[in-house]
Amino acid sequence: MCSSDSTFALLKSIDGTAPFSLFCNLVPSTIGGKLVARIDRLPFPEIPAMQSLTLVLLLACSSACLQAAELIVSTSAQLRNALQTAGTGDTILLQPGTYTGGLYRENLTGVTMRSVNPENRAIISGGNTNLQLSDAQDVTIEDLIFEDGVFNGLNLDDGGTFATPATNITIRNIVVRRAGNTGNEDGIKLSGVTGFTIDGVEVDDWGDGGSAIDMVGSHNGLIQNSWLHTSGGSSGIRPKGGSKNITIRANRIEMPIGKGRAIQAGGSTGSQYFRFIDGDSGYEANNILAEGNVVLGGNSAFSWVNIDGGRYHHNYVHRPGTWTMRILNENQGTGIIDTRNGQFHDNIVFYHDSPSEYNRAVNIGSETEPDTYQFARNQWYNEVMPSESTPDLPTSEIDGVYGVDPGVDPDQAISWTFAWGIWIVNATAEASTVLVDSPGDFLLASPGKTGVYHPSQATPFHGQWAFAPLTNGQVTLPAFSQIILARCDLPGICLSADFSADGLVNEDDLLLWKAGLGTAASASHPEGDADNDEDVDGNDFLQWQREIAPDSSTTSQAMAVPEPTTYPWAFLLLLSSLSRSFR
Repeated sequence: MCSSDSTFALLKSIDGTAPFSLFCNLVPSTIGGKLVARIDRLPFPEIPAMQSLTLVLLLACSSACLQAAELIVSTSAQLRNALQTAGTGDTILLQPGTYTGGLYRENLTGVTMRSVNPENRAIISGGNTNLQLSDAQDVTIEDLIFEDGVFNGLNLDDGGTFATPATNITIRNIVVRRAGNTGNEDGIKLSGVTGFTIDGVEVDDWGDGGSAIDMVGSHNGLIQNSWLHTSGGSSGIRPKGGSKNITIRANRIEMPIGKGRAIQAGGSTGSQYFRFIDGDSGYEANNILAEGNVVLGGNSAFSWVNIDGGRYHHNYVHRPGTWTMRILNENQGTGIIDTRNGQFHDNIVFYHDSPSEYNRAVNIGSETEPDTYQFARNQWYNEVMPSESTPDLPTSEIDGVYGVDPGVDPDQAISWTFAWGIWIVNATAEASTVLVDSPGDFLLASPGKTGVYHPSQATPFHGQWAFAPLTNGQVTLPAFSQIILARCDLPGICLSADFSADGLVNEDDLLLWKAGLGTAASASHPEGDADNDEDVDGNDFLQWQREIAPDSSTTSQAMAVPEPTTYPWAFLLLLSSLSRSFR
């Protein structure tokens, strides 16, 4: 942290009575016997022109003074010490080896925990839970292996009170194996977590009464590119207890045929454990989206339990053991809503209807509303008797396809075609190559800092995106990855000037661009950066002008926009103005 003397020196420099110098305390860290943090004095010469920069430097002081420390550990004792002492901006780096689990920390904030070498990941083994963090904020856990937790592998929670939820959690490229045994024991457990990303995770075996990824009252999350497989297991992914706004995308879930629920929205949660946001109440789960997943085996592929809504689309289901889906009420006689309004569309279901395998498409429980469900454009194939592939659904399906072999190999990448382009999902443990017809018709879409993707929408790209030509028609995807190919020749598809991320390019976006005009570095998309070069200039305006909605009346404002070459002079004038204002 900056000392009080440092603050005084900074204020003097703004007054112009002393040269500007930034001092910070030297904060040594001796984890593992190594000095891992240093904050240096940053001198500037006594030049009048430099005084105009002091306001900018004052704003940057907090980040400069909170210099990050790298806490490098190689023993269990060092890891425990680092976990307890780590502060905002620090990174805990684990050398290859095995560390004792049962780790716990409250209020960890702004910390990354990862292996020194992602190719030789450190292992955290044992303990009731390998690692538990309560009330964590802005924490990243990546490139690690967790194993043999007695109850859970990884547990993030709100410390028992949703008044202080865990927030902004990223779990990436980790393995959780052999978590729990026979009870309600989970690979990854989230309770009262708001804002999370789980990406590239493998969970191998978890408790027979638990889940690979279990969420109780957790919200605003994305689970993608992950591999969940077990010899038992109650469920693969299960948001419940008031969970809301969760997308389950491009994962592979493998369970024994006839055993376990692969993806389930809702459940049976004790009343004291519910955690709602937005003033909501009365549901187990809300706004749950499962898309682009590959589900193999299980007792059922998809379940709705005390949820109003929930949408499953563009998933591939291979040999579900008893049912394709279930509509259940596990909170009968309570104030929790009856299950209703689910959507199931554009999926492929490959099943094996024999005396020992498969019962029917939908299992309907009591006190539910199956007549509110919608089914559309699903492809059903009974490999035992293709002519009897038409499912018995609670409502009529729109444009279903029955008895046609989809020809899909679940061990290869799967291409999903939309009006706007192609979404290719490789939910396998090996790289996969796909041939793209007419590659010149498509551009490779890559999300920026604010990029958001909604494949089932007519305009799927929101926020900041970059689009690049394909070099050829052969596309190779690494294991557990996705590629998005956009038809940018179609109007309204590739909207890189949609700064407000509302799916339109209009005067609202122009106002955001004008507010950010002149930002020379580290500009974000909402500030007006359309071309991903981290500044806001005339090039971004030109992109806005290309994409402006035809009915907009704002194009006349273009005359007031300066040319890009005027920005350096404008910036010098700004500096001069700042200098005069501080004298």
